[in-house]
Amino acid sequence: MVSSGSRYGNWALVAGAAEGIGEGFCRVLASNGFNIILVDCQVTAMHNLALKIGKEFPVETREIHLDLAVADAADQCMKAAISADCRLMVYVAATSRVCRFTDLGPSELDGFLAVNTRTLLHLVNGFSNRLISERKTGGIILVSSLAGLIGPQYVATYAATKAFSIRLTEALHEELKDQGIDISVCCAGTVSTPKYRSSNPDLGKMKPPVMQPEEVAAYALRKLGKKTICIPGLTNRLQYYFLLNLMPRRIANRLVNNAMQKMYGSQMTNRKS
Repeated sequence: MVSSGSRYGNWALVAGAAEGIGEGFCRVLASNGFNIILVDCQVTAMHNLALKIGKEFPVETREIHLDLAVADAADQCMKAAISADCRLMVYVAATSRVCRFTDLGPSELDGFLAVNTRTLLHLVNGFSNRLISERKTGGIILVSSLAGLIGPQYVATYAATKAFSIRLTEALHEELKDQGIDISVCCAGTVSTPKYRSSNPDLGKMKPPVMQPEEVAAYALRKLGKKTICIPGLTNRLQYYFLLNLMPRRIANRLVNNAMQKMYGSQMTNRKS
């Protein structure tokens, strides 16, 4: 497990910290001695989480109320990271919506690009360059999704941007390892988050393994510096090993899309009618 100390310093920045997987990372990091910079647009939820962490763990917290879609979001995060000499960054924030691709308007598409790719890209670039210029070691975790490995219907834009995170991490692992910077991407499956619960999936007899946010965070932190791409949950790892390595791509794609149809197909039909 990653702990505060010489390799990753004593501060961690969590972008998208207020709830769900971001909250899970904040709590696990705090339990391992990290002070936390929380970044989120949900000011009340973020503040309440910071208060809870301060009561439960002997660590400091700082709160950055920020919409990660704004043009200078990465710059604002970097200012906070530099002021705290933060050397561990976790990017959890993501725009997502279960719907047909054609239901998304131009502003929504731009929102996906802004949060899921543009701010992420600028922040990873700034964070890496700062560590290299100061000759310091550090770590970066990007939170992706199993949807980035095989693109399911009804989350096309989300899946595409999550695939971006995976390819970026694979490439940067090779570029940054000799600079003392560990980078990994966590491909989470179904996680019990407010966003997932609000999507109202029709599970029926098909009940995917649902992980808790802190489980996902703990696994990702254990794998930082050891695996470039990590998949939390044994069932998820076995399923995706089978889908990606032992099955023709078209069949794997069909299985994943059939599962999405069962969970969300009725919603799409109702919206159309």
